[in-house]
Amino acid sequence: MLLHEVRRTLRSMAREKLFTAVVVLTLALTIGATTAVFSVVYPVLWQPLPYPESEQLVRLFQATTPGAGAGPHKDRTRVSLPVWTAWREGARSFSGIEGVRVAKQLLGGAGLEARLTVGRASAGLMPLLGVRPALGRLWGTEGEVPGRDRELVLTHALWQRLYGADPAVLGRSVLLDDTSHVIVGVLPEDFRFEPEVEAWKPLALDALKDGGNTLRVVGRMRPGVSLEQARGELLPLTLAAADVPGEPRVGVHVEPLHAYFVEQSLSQLQIAAGAAVLLLLLGCSNLTNLLLARGSARMHELSVRLALGATRWQLVRQVFVESAVRAAFGGVGGLLLALWGRGLLTLFIPGWFVSGPGLEPSLLGIVAAVSLATAVLVGVLPALHASRGEARAVLAPMMRGGRGATSLGWARSALVVAQLSLALVPLVGAGLMLRTLWKLQAVPLGFEPERVTVAEVFFPLEQFPDEARASALAQALIARLETLPGVDSAGLTAALPFSGEVWRETAGFHVAGMPPPSGMPPRAGYVPASAGAFRAMGIALKQGRLMDAGDTADHPPVVVVSEAFARRYLPGRNPVGVRLQLERDAAPREVIGVVGDVPMERISVAPSGDLYVPLGQDMRKSLNLAVKSSLPAPQLLALLQEEVRAADPNLRLLNVRPLDRVVEAGSARVRVLGGLLAAFALLGAVLASVGLYGLLAFWVTQRTRELGIRSALGATPRGLLRLVVTQGLRLTGLGLAVGLLGAGLLARALSAMLYGITPHDPLIFVGAPALLFLTALAASWIPAVAATRVSPAEALKQDA
Repeated sequence: MLLHEVRRTLRSMAREKLFTAVVVLTLALTIGATTAVFSVVYPVLWQPLPYPESEQLVRLFQATTPGAGAGPHKDRTRVSLPVWTAWREGARSFSGIEGVRVAKQLLGGAGLEARLTVGRASAGLMPLLGVRPALGRLWGTEGEVPGRDRELVLTHALWQRLYGADPAVLGRSVLLDDTSHVIVGVLPEDFRFEPEVEAWKPLALDALKDGGNTLRVVGRMRPGVSLEQARGELLPLTLAAADVPGEPRVGVHVEPLHAYFVEQSLSQLQIAAGAAVLLLLLGCSNLTNLLLARGSARMHELSVRLALGATRWQLVRQVFVESAVRAAFGGVGGLLLALWGRGLLTLFIPGWFVSGPGLEPSLLGIVAAVSLATAVLVGVLPALHASRGEARAVLAPMMRGGRGATSLGWARSALVVAQLSLALVPLVGAGLMLRTLWKLQAVPLGFEPERVTVAEVFFPLEQFPDEARASALAQALIARLETLPGVDSAGLTAALPFSGEVWRETAGFHVAGMPPPSGMPPRAGYVPASAGAFRAMGIALKQGRLMDAGDTADHPPVVVVSEAFARRYLPGRNPVGVRLQLERDAAPREVIGVVGDVPMERISVAPSGDLYVPLGQDMRKSLNLAVKSSLPAPQLLALLQEEVRAADPNLRLLNVRPLDRVVEAGSARVRVLGGLLAAFALLGAVLASVGLYGLLAFWVTQRTRELGIRSALGATPRGLLRLVVTQGLRLTGLGLAVGLLGAGLLARALSAMLYGITPHDPLIFVGAPALLFLTALAASWIPAVAATRVSPAEALKQDA
């Protein structure tokens, strides 16, 4: 019997091609957009981490605020070696506390050359996470001994990308920063931890000899231990740790590992999920309205079936089967749209939560669930409407004027109000995000990315007897590049603008000659750089001078500060000449210059202050080359490669790209979220307008006789026009009033991502309803014009 209903539905869809196309397309757009969002949101927000008893895993930080509580995230820091050691030896609430240190290193050997992000981990990390290698083995505790940390374990993605998933890779020797390592294992494909890390090796304790808070620490709490108990135990251990200059020993932050992974994307994903639900409800209400109108037109057919002996349950089943078949077709189209669209959403989240664009079971399950929910939502009211058919309708005309033909007009009107209110919410959200983007475009960058090319240069420090020789090579490389025709300036820096929080290095400091703070000293961005980097990127010198070739390790330590640093930490005094004691230096550094502010994290985060030290006094293995040139990109790349090899054959030049691309990446999340909300808003406005138009067009058709009588009795075309338009605008006003309440809640959720505007920006909260009002007015006008053209004679013939 059910199969018979399916065949009947398919024949009906074949006969009504236009109606079927509209329904299936609307379903595909609704299901596709909703599925794309939830296929990304689900594994991030609700799926457990892929580790045994993952709820016991926590991320541990030292905190700069007193106490053992979890203070604001900005008050947490990574962990120092003394504190980590104290935790490992003294904490009884944990079955293990392991440390990780992440750095960029150069992989070479056997014709390969690639920049890798390498994680150095203590021996217990993988057992703590319950991870076993897919190939080979992991490292043991002997790897923590200095000089015995030369084993490398590849992630599955790196194994595939560089070695073509060749099992013979085990035992192969490679160079990591010109030091020989042996590949001993490959991690499983579903391993998800520290997303930027591409290869792992043992954490030898000599890697922490430079001190500071550099360790990322993860722990596994014993069963039954609460977060509060863990914090309470770790706090005294932290306070009792060895006294290291600048050590933040005043608090502890303990956070579930899952919450830590998603915290940066939580609000964006919640907003995206909310927008998807709104769109789903909007599409369902639109289709329900359309099917209700069609059901009214079919009431004679349904009544005939009742008169011939069909039960109400059979009519309800028929309507539900029709809804389910249409939803199935829409689900296929929605799946294709979801596969195409969800790639954009991964910009919001850590990439390891989404396995890729394939047809994995979770995606198919989400499509099926959304399609089923859509079928139920779309089918309920039409099914109830069908069940109310009366056999006597066979004997009496159904579509008379008056209220008999529109007994469900209230339901269709309520659905239109819901559509308008649901459409207004993403429209306001999109307006706020687009206004934010407009404001961000007007923010002064503090540098000039045009015609600037950046690249990574690796200096083999192990091959130099001291850092002075390496810094001299860096200066020689810069001098060679600046003599090239078409090159205006060149320089090296440890950090580029918009480099983000992951790699941002900081340093604690205090003004020399003044008592150091009793608690955690203030921290500022710490960037070794050459003067040419400022000139190449157009960072203005505001006061004093920049570092030069004479600022070497055997000369007095110096530092250049940013304007934000001077305003924040040296107010009311001339910064030049002030001596700053950095926690990592034995002697104070003299401030020799002040430069303009540059957003080092992202454009929406105001610069908090940076310290720039000469490369001659703090040389680094991995540096960013910045070159300002008028040469075409291919020609410049060839020259750079040639000059780098000529300066030293052991230097490597990698990841060459225009600085403009780095700037674009700095606002990627805001742009994608704005685009997502704008797409939802556009689709919502179209669906709401179509729904309003369909309701009023149906209303005019059903009341043709009444409108003809009004016209015969002297009603003017203007009066009929006003009658229909007023009906539409009354529904529009009610829908906008309800929608403004939801828009206010969305604006509050978006407040952390807005820049330069308030969450209740008047321009948006007036403009968005006005835009939707005009759209609804246009949707009302077309049926209203049709009403003025009703001929009294033709209308009265309907009763003949």
